[in-house]
Amino acid sequence: MLQRVRWRRALIAALLSEVAVIVVLVSAITIYSRLFMPGITDAEYQALGQRFGYYIAPAAATVITFLMALWVGRRLPADHVVNGVMVGAIGVILTSAFFFTARSEDQLMYLVSFALRIVAGYLGGMAAEKRHYRQLGAVSA
Repeated sequence: MLQRVRWRRALIAALLSEVAVIVVLVSAITIYSRLFMPGITDAEYQALGQRFGYYIAPAAATVITFLMALWVGRRLPADHVVNGVMVGAIGVILTSAFFFTARSEDQLMYLVSFALRIVAGYLGGMAAEKRHYRQLGAVSA
């Protein structure tokens, strides 16, 4: 099964998803702090970053992993789901160090986020497969 994975594409997609999550998180923190909390202290900014990271990062990672899995599968003739799941799994591996350095009360959130990434990769692969077969049907019709 692992020989059917397009490893380079899956790795690039997982890396891009992690970069995109960071961009979303930093953008959200910056915009919110400038609009609603101008002149906050560094400690307040850190606390805001932790709060936003807790709530926004898992959601952003889920959506972006789905989109990256869809991207990986867009031109594949088969094995869309396994490639999508690998995008999620590689994303989990890339961010697993955060679990071990997180506060104990945040570790459950990381586990949920990791599970959501795998599910998002699966669903992205399923969507890519559905799109592929829909395009085949349109070509043969």
